[in-house]
Amino acid sequence: MEKTELSREILHIFSDSIRKRIEGILCRPDLTEIRLRVNLPLMIRTLRREYYLTEEGELSYGTGNAYIVTPEDIRIIFQKISQYSLFAYKEEVREGFITLKGGHRIGLCGKVYYDGEGKRQLQQISSMNIRIARQITGCCRNFFPYLTEDGCFFNTLLISPPGGGKTTFLRDIIRMLSDGTNYFAGQNVSVVDERSEIGNRTRLSEGFYLGRRTDLLDHCPKADGMLMMLRTMAPQIIAADEIGDAGDIEALRYIRNCGCRLLMTVHGKDVGDILERPFLGEYLRKYPFERYVQIQAEKTGRRRVDIFDARQNRVWRGIT
Repeated sequence: MEKTELSREILHIFSDSIRKRIEGILCRPDLTEIRLRVNLPLMIRTLRREYYLTEEGELSYGTGNAYIVTPEDIRIIFQKISQYSLFAYKEEVREGFITLKGGHRIGLCGKVYYDGEGKRQLQQISSMNIRIARQITGCCRNFFPYLTEDGCFFNTLLISPPGGGKTTFLRDIIRMLSDGTNYFAGQNVSVVDERSEIGNRTRLSEGFYLGRRTDLLDHCPKADGMLMMLRTMAPQIIAADEIGDAGDIEALRYIRNCGCRLLMTVHGKDVGDILERPFLGEYLRKYPFERYVQIQAEKTGRRRVDIFDARQNRVWRGIT
C-alpha cells in the first residue's frame, strides 16, 4: 500500500498493535480525529460521522469487535511524540498538547499535579485526541472578496466550534492576503503561531505555505508575540489562532490603535455566543470587528459559511 503524506507523518507514533490496524484508515481524505482512551474502543472521526476501529483494521458503527486501547498503547505513543524526552516537551505537555510535524495536534488528558513552582503538569496520561491538520488551498476563494474593500482588508474574526475548520480557513486567508489576488494587492502578514499549528515549522525549511509576504513567529504566546511582531516586522496585518484571554484582548486593543489590521479565530457557535464571553465579548461590544465569519460543519462534510458585518448584518452565505 502506498503511503500518503499523513501516513508518513503520524503512522510511526503508534504501537505495533495499532499501527498494523490503522494504516489503511490513514489514507482516507475525510479523516479528522483519532481518539484513544485506556481500556476503551479506539474511535475514528471523519467529516461525516464517528466509527470504531475493529481488530481487523476496518471501521464499524458498533463496538462488538472494536480494538480496545491498552495502557501500553498510550505509553508508547506518549514516549514517541515526546521523542523519549519529557523534559524537552515539558511546556507543551503543561498546556495539554503536543504538535507533530504536519500540524497535527495531540491533545492529552490524565492526572494533573503542580510542581514546586506552582506550575501545572500532566502525568498518567489516559486519553489522547489526534486532530488531523490539512492544507486546503483555495477553500476561502469564494468569500474572500467579502473580507476586503477597495484594496483594504477588514478586521476579521473566524468563529467555529472545535474541529470546525477555523485553522484551515485561517491558513488559506493568510495565503491570499500575502500573495494577493487579481483584485487585492499582497500585504505583509505577521503570524503568531502559539501552538505551532498554523505554519507548523518543525524545521526551518518545512511547514505549510503561508505566502511570500508572511513572517511567522512560532511557539510564542499570542499577546507577547503580536506586540513583538508589531514592533519588529512592520506588518499590515497580524494573524493568530484561538484568542480570548485578557492578555490577548489588551494586545488587540493596542494593535488596532496602531493602524494594523487583524485576522483572528475563536471557538464558538456564532457571534451571539462570542459576545457573551468575558473579556472578548466586552471588547467586541465596544470595538466590533468589521467581519465575522461563522463556520459550521454540514452532515455532508462540507462547511457552511455565514459572513456578518460589524452590525451583524449578513453579507454572504455559502457552502465550501
